[in-house]
Amino acid sequence: MDEVRYLKRKIRSGNLDVHPTEKALVVNYDVEALILGELGDPMLGDRKECQKIIRLKSLNADTNVTLLAREIIDKCSLIHESKLHEVEQLIYYLQNRKSSGGDFENAGQPPRPMSSTSLNVDSGDIERAIISNIDDYIELLYEDISDKIKGSSSILKLTRIPDNLQELSKNETLLSVLARVLREDWKKSIELSINIIYIFFCFATYSQFHNIVVDYRIGSLCMDIIDYELIRFDQWKDDLEKRRRYFENNTGMCLLPTMSTENSDKKTKLMDNLWNSNSSLDLQINRQPIDGAFTVGKDDIDKLKDDLEKHHKKFKCLMEKQEQLLKVCFYLLLNIAENKEVEKKMRKKNVIGMLLKTLDRTNTDLLILVVTFLKKLSIYRENKDVMAEGNIIEKLPKLLHITNSDLVSMTLRLLFNLSFDTKLRGKMIRVGLLPKLVKLLIQDDVNRSTILGILYHASIDDKVKMMFINTECISLVTNMLLESDDEQIFPELVALCINLATNNKNAELMIENNRLKSLIKKAFKNQNALLMKIVRNISQNESTKEHFIEFVGDFAMALTQSNCQDFVLEIIGVMGNLALTDLDYSQILQRCNLIPWIRNSLIPGKAQDDLVLEVVIFLGTAAASDEDSAQVMCKADILLSLIELLKAKQEDDEIVLQIIYVFYQISKHDSTREYLIRETGNEAPGYLIDLMHDKNPAIRKICDACLDVIALCDKDWAARIKVEKFRSHNQQWLDMVESINGDISATSFSAPDEDDNFTPFASRDLLKHTMLFPSGNNTRFNIDDGDLVTKTLSDSSENLSRPNSRYSRDLNEICEMVTTSKSQLSMSSG
Repeated sequence: MDEVRYLKRKIRSGNLDVHPTEKALVVNYDVEALILGELGDPMLGDRKECQKIIRLKSLNADTNVTLLAREIIDKCSLIHESKLHEVEQLIYYLQNRKSSGGDFENAGQPPRPMSSTSLNVDSGDIERAIISNIDDYIELLYEDISDKIKGSSSILKLTRIPDNLQELSKNETLLSVLARVLREDWKKSIELSINIIYIFFCFATYSQFHNIVVDYRIGSLCMDIIDYELIRFDQWKDDLEKRRRYFENNTGMCLLPTMSTENSDKKTKLMDNLWNSNSSLDLQINRQPIDGAFTVGKDDIDKLKDDLEKHHKKFKCLMEKQEQLLKVCFYLLLNIAENKEVEKKMRKKNVIGMLLKTLDRTNTDLLILVVTFLKKLSIYRENKDVMAEGNIIEKLPKLLHITNSDLVSMTLRLLFNLSFDTKLRGKMIRVGLLPKLVKLLIQDDVNRSTILGILYHASIDDKVKMMFINTECISLVTNMLLESDDEQIFPELVALCINLATNNKNAELMIENNRLKSLIKKAFKNQNALLMKIVRNISQNESTKEHFIEFVGDFAMALTQSNCQDFVLEIIGVMGNLALTDLDYSQILQRCNLIPWIRNSLIPGKAQDDLVLEVVIFLGTAAASDEDSAQVMCKADILLSLIELLKAKQEDDEIVLQIIYVFYQISKHDSTREYLIRETGNEAPGYLIDLMHDKNPAIRKICDACLDVIALCDKDWAARIKVEKFRSHNQQWLDMVESINGDISATSFSAPDEDDNFTPFASRDLLKHTMLFPSGNNTRFNIDDGDLVTKTLSDSSENLSRPNSRYSRDLNEICEMVTTSKSQLSMSSG
């Protein structure tokens, strides 16, 4: 070495890049060191690849990119002035890239965790790892903890480059050593655990390498680590809380304002904020003595406070490292949970309980990751039930108050998944989420669709619909609907308005400030059936029906002019709801030429059942409104069309019920009652008698009321109706008598030598001696007709019961109208 003269150091700058997770530029460069002899000849040399990170903490949307690029080149000698344009482009990219997670919103992934190396290095030079030295890095894993951390850190740098993963995945020695070191030493060093788990996380980022993580049981080990760390965190908090109480008990001072027992929950919340705060405890001290005399001096107080401050800082440091470890563990589990079998194993090991417990933390990146994981799991019912048992709804509202758009967005998506459950929706309302969601609807344009989806699910419950009255939601969503372009209307917005419009008070708020006219105009513009459904639901409410009078003419004209069947369906539904005395339906039917359209719609098989039903409901509303409308219907032979429809749709309870209701309304008017009985060929009363035995109680009740009206006004039908009602009410007794009669007849035929004076009973003889038909009564009925009716009833009794009603018309309301009208008619006849 006597020949050594001096050392020469040469630096060659390389390419520029952006930091993957931070707002920073990465400068790659090579450092070459040469030992020169006396004559200047190189005797020994070495070359290293290095990086320098230039963090741009002040970079924001308003930053002047050109000036910042010039400043970087002036201060960093590693970047040549010729690269000014390249630096500007990189800064511009960082300026427009989302912080704290990159393309999280677009990719649906939480922000990537950072390695311990990234956490510890703020600036300066970083030695670059070289894949050709992988054996040297593996050797370090056999040394002590510090060397293991160094070796794992170098391997991590290699695995963070995707191009290296394929080659590293083939190195079984590397993977085996990493798995063994993690299994044996994870309790000894958080940094070592973070590095190794992060290495396997890099593999777990790609589906083709998931088998590596599964084969070495890294997922199961991560769950053990998470469980251990969560328990250890509780122990740290308990220890810190004991020291706090010791400080207060010995000094008579408190770190928080003294509170009453009613504010114990608030105090607990403030304590959590205290331990999670980064500020000094000096700022939290409130020098208000607690009751009692204390003789502790000022020096002792300062000593105790310094001790508490020391442990608080230690707690914060440990918590930050632990949260970094939790992030990389949860992220790895989230990636390998793509496999459903792996996800089931995680659930059995209580991964949901761990995630719910982690929701109590305040680290934003960790919370985003945890909520993302919970959202993924919540699509399965069994997972959702476990979350419900863990009171997840109570834990989520506080996350909506954190000013982080990614966290709020992911929390709303999780709430949307959970809102499909009825009980969880109820909990959301009880914890006060409704006002918060309405407030976010005003402020958050990005998540508007998700918020509307949650509100739509909440509006399914009738009790919750009433709670919307106390918020700004109704006016807000109605204005949003009117102001939106037809092509950009959120489906959830329309669905929410449809639900809200069924409540009377909500409907009144929706049509305030002449909004009904704007809504109808918008619906007519493009013949939007969903918007017209909102109008239809508004028209169901008694307090809003009168507002529709001025639009009835437009509705009636649209029935014959519109080509959109769904739009027409909603319009005829609106007109069927408008049972108003001020409306002259006879004029509407004639002037708008609706009769041909109605008759065409009633032809069996010509129109959809939904449209047919609404047309029949409209006819019932028109017939009930005034007698002139009923006359117009009779003159146009609409009743004959209804009878044909009744024959074709006899298995559809709702259509049958509404047709019978039209017959009942026709029978109430003196001028049309005779038409119902005579001009229909006696078919209408005959079908009414048949339907007396229907299994649907609503149909039987309306038939009974309509037949009572006919019996009071027509003596010929009165006798037959009485007989059929007798049969209906005493069918069991008549069957028994007929059975006895048959047995007696058979005995008489086989034994003619018995007493011939015994006269077997016939059902018609029994009827003549009943209280309804005494023997001296002049009333007679045709035996053949009676047999025919009996046969018809017998045939209909063999049919299957009709399906339940598919529509929203209130059958009880119809039956009440029938009962009232029947009593009024009986009084007038008397």
